[in-house]
Amino acid sequence: MKHIGQTWRLTLYKALVFLFLTLLIGGCTPTSHINKPNTLSTQTAENQGSGATSEVIPKGTKVDDLDLSGTPVPEARIRIQEWAKDKLEEMRVLLYNEIEISMTLKDIGVDLDTEKTIEGIQRTPGTALPSVLKIDSVKASQALKEKLQKLNRPVKDASYKIDNDKVVIVPSESGRTVVIEQMMSDIQKVPLSEVPKRIGIPVVEVPASVTTESIEHLSFDSVIGEFTTKFAVEEKNRSENLTTAAKGLDHKVIRPGETFSFNNTVGPREPGTGYKEAYVIVNGEYVPGTGGGVCQVSSTLYNAVLLSNLGVVERVPHAVTVSYVPTGQDATVNYPNIDFKFKNDTASLVYLRSEVKPGVLTFRIWGKKTDKSVRIERQVEKETPYKTEKRLDPKLPTGQIVQKQAGSKGLVVNTWKVVRDGSGKETKQLLSRDSYAPANRILSVGS
Repeated sequence: MKHIGQTWRLTLYKALVFLFLTLLIGGCTPTSHINKPNTLSTQTAENQGSGATSEVIPKGTKVDDLDLSGTPVPEARIRIQEWAKDKLEEMRVLLYNEIEISMTLKDIGVDLDTEKTIEGIQRTPGTALPSVLKIDSVKASQALKEKLQKLNRPVKDASYKIDNDKVVIVPSESGRTVVIEQMMSDIQKVPLSEVPKRIGIPVVEVPASVTTESIEHLSFDSVIGEFTTKFAVEEKNRSENLTTAAKGLDHKVIRPGETFSFNNTVGPREPGTGYKEAYVIVNGEYVPGTGGGVCQVSSTLYNAVLLSNLGVVERVPHAVTVSYVPTGQDATVNYPNIDFKFKNDTASLVYLRSEVKPGVLTFRIWGKKTDKSVRIERQVEKETPYKTEKRLDPKLPTGQIVQKQAGSKGLVVNTWKVVRDGSGKETKQLLSRDSYAPANRILSVGS
């Protein structure tokens, strides 16, 4: 019996010791530290004695290809930064066609956003997460603008020059520019481990604002109107005035929609601008005045404009008829009050050429050829006879008579422009109903 009692006491003692150790080791551990899904766990550190513990990252937690399972939380940040540092310093190739530029991600302002990456781990531990990148836009811009400058190409608008009465076109060239913002945005969208070793450089073509096609559309190709008048070479001052004004109009270009002003182009007719005294019409009489002969230039141009089928904006007839153009087809000018204006109402350029030969003035107007032709029709509605006026002239011998001015009838004239298209259809337009006063015949009589 004594042996049985000792055995029972020994068994009870062992049971109490086992219960005590169980309570000491397991029973005192707080239930809040039991491993649960989606939370950071507390495990016994393998390298620590005396039962010390530290918070570790759960199994299955990854950032890109970096496995953080079992990593103490304080060490995780350091591991992530060291892992990123190696990748950020790896050499990449920026590529456009056959052009290659070597740079690291760090060189162009790319870095790991450690804080956002850690936040992701804390939200969903035990899962594989992508790294988050951030970009220093100022550093990226400074680094890439210099490196990629050679890829940019400025836009060249098309232009033209006129050589030998032909439009010579300098073609347009589209520009090219690197879209740095797009490239950096594309890099930032992917995890660090997935940034490719060879990165395409996004480039956009920048079209020219003035294209070759638009200049071709503007180009003129033929003479659309031409008119010639004659003048007396022996009247030297008048011939010089006429030549000066004609040269001022030569090689002028009128763009589509533009209104051309004779006065603004030729300028004032004064001795200081090269004009001399010649006969001009004042109150129905030819008297000396600066710039005589310029009206023949404006009238010749007016007729070339009519035959070109361009729109006349402003035109004033002479007070009396003139001999160098048909009645109803003249255009007087007087700077700055009376002007001759016409408009380029076509879709192409209009180009003026003037030519002065001895006794002959010609205007040619270049434009885009059409199937239309123009002719001018006139009708004299009324005639008024002129009178003869005699004036005594003590400088002449007594009884001698000299004609100082030939007389001209007064007229009322209607003028039409008739436009014929390629199908033969004609359109008749009244241009003007002009009234010319008679100019007296003036005789000087010696007294």
